[in-house]
Amino acid sequence: MTMKDSRSRWAGVLPLAALLAAGLGAGPASASPVVAPTGAQQVTAACKMPVGSVTAAGDHYIREYTATSPPSMTGETRGLLATFLDAGMAGSMVKEPVAAGSRYSGWMVFGNVMWAVSYEIDAQNKPIAGTTKTARVGGGWDGYSYFETSRTTTRTNQYALRSDGTLLRWTMSGGTWAAKVSAPGFSSVRAMALISQTSAYDTFLATTRGGALYSVRVPTTGAFKPVVKLVGAAGSRWEKPINLVAERCGQYGTLLLGIDRNGQNAEMFAIGHVNGTATVINELHWVDGEFADPVYFRMTGRPDLTPPLNGE
Repeated sequence: MTMKDSRSRWAGVLPLAALLAAGLGAGPASASPVVAPTGAQQVTAACKMPVGSVTAAGDHYIREYTATSPPSMTGETRGLLATFLDAGMAGSMVKEPVAAGSRYSGWMVFGNVMWAVSYEIDAQNKPIAGTTKTARVGGGWDGYSYFETSRTTTRTNQYALRSDGTLLRWTMSGGTWAAKVSAPGFSSVRAMALISQTSAYDTFLATTRGGALYSVRVPTTGAFKPVVKLVGAAGSRWEKPINLVAERCGQYGTLLLGIDRNGQNAEMFAIGHVNGTATVINELHWVDGEFADPVYFRMTGRPDLTPPLNGE
């Protein structure tokens, strides 16, 4: 592997594979405030969204995108380098203030194994050697195409879409994945993004291979029976995105980033409060920049410091 020049500063940070082999324990699940915009009900052009990614070389980046015209990257933070090798999927990652600076944490899939991962950075956003922690969750994840974590002040749920079209959910009990439930019928889904979190339900936007856009409301209590509604009819707009990343914008709106890793580009959309085919969707055009990383995910904050997603 060819190391980037800047990596010499982090020579003391072990690649994740070495940490896994060493069997290090995971740090507590954590977060840091990424304050969602508030104010007007409609989506505004001033909204921003932080997006995390892992490169093919195992580097963790956090980039901020702003809904200008055209949308632009307005900030970039480089995290651990050459550490998250072979990452294939990740849920949202949180950032939490700690004494030394901040801690990033979340769940990632390496090969076919899910791991909880975390590490700390100092006040200058430089990774702190010796703070990377991991904990093995379990194997069998090579048969999944989507994974996300929904965190609120009262619950943490893990969602995954299996390649046979089954949507699954676990409810966290401490560090244990518990209360597994599932629902079939999602084999046509190409990409998903969490857009709403309430005490009663989580809602996702989902694109299909045929190019349609749907909302998927999943109740958090009672029977696991997702409610699916058409938002946008099939067409070229939603055919290409392989990844969707969403962020709250305004009181009820959503910024949605549709990433086409094949074309290495992304388009941003401003979406009003989701209401079936009456939903207002504004194309904000292509984002200035290249999207070549194999893994993209939402960056967020600790639930007690960050307003929940409220897109539906």
